Amino acid sequence: MKRKISITLATFILIILPFLVGIPISKYSPYVETNSFKTYVIIWIIISIALVLIVLVLSKYYSKSFGALLIGGLWLFLLISPIAGIIGLASAPDLSLKMLQHPEREHLRYIFLFIAALLFAAFSLFLLKSNSLKISTLNSQIVRLIFIIAFAEFIWEFSHHYLYPEALKEWINQGNKVVEFSKKYDNIAIINIGVLGRLVQFSLAVLLSIRLYKLGQIKIWCPIIITLFSLIGIISASVIFLTQMNIPKGFEILFLFFIPGIPFLLFYWLGVALLTKFKKSEITT
Repeated sequence: MKRKISITLATFILIILPFLVGIPISKYSPYVETNSFKTYVIIWIIISIALVLIVLVLSKYYSKSFGALLIGGLWLFLLISPIAGIIGLASAPDLSLKMLQHPEREHLRYIFLFIAALLFAAFSLFLLKSNSLKISTLNSQIVRLIFIIAFAEFIWEFSHHYLYPEALKEWINQGNKVVEFSKKYDNIAIINIGVLGRLVQFSLAVLLSIRLYKLGQIKIWCPIIITLFSLIGIISASVIFLTQMNIPKGFEILFLFFIPGIPFLLFYWLGVALLTKFKKSEITT
């Protein structure tokens, strides 16, 4: 019983760990004018190296204690590094003219997201190659297509926004008004691609959590939480599509579930669920 309580407590800590790591380093955020950009990056690198070392130790010395999807869980667990990095920035993207003074801030944000996308891709490849979902060839091809669409949208979206400062500078150099740039660069077509991406990514998170639960690889808390957050995310994307980004007053919180970091947080929680589902022989009372 004590071991089960310890595992439950450890699971809860791991669920909120990106915030426990990200919030303390937010005082070094480069968005604070007096802070050094290099200092924040160095702190993040040190934390990331420590997390990678933890993953290596778990995979080498404790692999027999975990379920069959240890490697997949570890890939998703590493999402904590870019997620904590984004949380530590403690600021929304600066889309004003001031961005041109510090374009490296926005570049760093999307570098974190690129890293998250690559970790997601590594997990996807492992899952599909190992056939860990235990599905038919036809269903496997469908899931593969869903993974590809989700990953492709991530990469396209991050590339688009990574180049925002450069595009803004070129826009100004052409003699255009700054206030008109955002609507031009992030037009309805761009927003709709993001909507499609969120619908696919949130749906994938739900499907994976339910399937892995049915296979006995994760506990029930994971599909419940992921389904709840994904439904809110799907509603958010749908409202943004229907209103063309003009969300009614009082519902502005829906914007939070449209940002690309939310799907990665759900996949991180899936990784936590995989790593905290020990073999039955390891949880004897």
